[in-house]
Amino acid sequence: MEQKPSIYMHGAPWIEAGSLLPLLLQHRINCVVDCRSLSNEHIGQNTPEKQLHAALRQHHIAYIPFFQHFGHFPPETGNGKGGILYRCNTRTPHFQKGLERIANGIRQGCTICVIDEVRDFYNSRLYNVIARCLKEQYHIVYLLSNGYHLTQEQIDQKQEEKAQQRQHRNAAMQALGRTGEEIAALYLSRCGYQILDHNWNLHHGCELDIVACKDGKLHFIEVKTRSSDRFGPPQSAISDKKMQHLLHAIRQYRHQRRFLDYDYQIDSIAIIYRADNDYDLNHFLGIHLHYGPCDEVITYTQRPS
Repeated sequence: MEQKPSIYMHGAPWIEAGSLLPLLLQHRINCVVDCRSLSNEHIGQNTPEKQLHAALRQHHIAYIPFFQHFGHFPPETGNGKGGILYRCNTRTPHFQKGLERIANGIRQGCTICVIDEVRDFYNSRLYNVIARCLKEQYHIVYLLSNGYHLTQEQIDQKQEEKAQQRQHRNAAMQALGRTGEEIAALYLSRCGYQILDHNWNLHHGCELDIVACKDGKLHFIEVKTRSSDRFGPPQSAISDKKMQHLLHAIRQYRHQRRFLDYDYQIDSIAIIYRADNDYDLNHFLGIHLHYGPCDEVITYTQRPS
């Protein structure tokens, strides 16, 4: 099978000739394509880009500003919230023209290194945009500042490992949250509460963990569970924004369930869970907006049977 031509990628916040040249010479690179926002067709005198251009020229390495192709994002590629729709940008004529110029350069014998200002490949347009458009035709190699390099396959594998780790963490957090809600429901039943609903969901962000009733009053109970207090107590996760979501969900719940005539309050149960028989539970009754003092706190440390 015919071997693919190689394209090199390098990213760093500040790229100087002294650090870049050894990498280029090591891999016999004779063309640098600069897609950084600092590059343009009219490089000013005494700028880092001008100095880089001059240093590369001394070693017969071409320097080509590519901001107009890979660094420019026209208004139609915006998502309306200040972000960029990168896939949309790859279909624009200026981006496609950049891909065509790279292909022509390689056909003419150029060994190309594309540079960007983002060091973290996973969050750079080198990896997320440019390399994804080129990896089918070319062998992508990422040059690190320490002299090492990684291939596209290695980067993709690391990205997949990170995604799996996130999935495992999310699954563990969800399991911990379910355990906490189970403990909270058992505790409430033991204390004479009638459980009316679990995880009543209006929409994402507007969920009521537990709705219970006691002595003719509705209790909307937000359950927060953590495995330790290293990042603060669980109740600190209830922000003003979360309280606004709770109040919105409560209004809808009372209307749909026809509980408009019932008095109600918002409670929170915060759990530090270490094991089935080793946890701390704090029941905050009557929590308020803007972190005002709650009406009462009950501490419970024994798992209900």
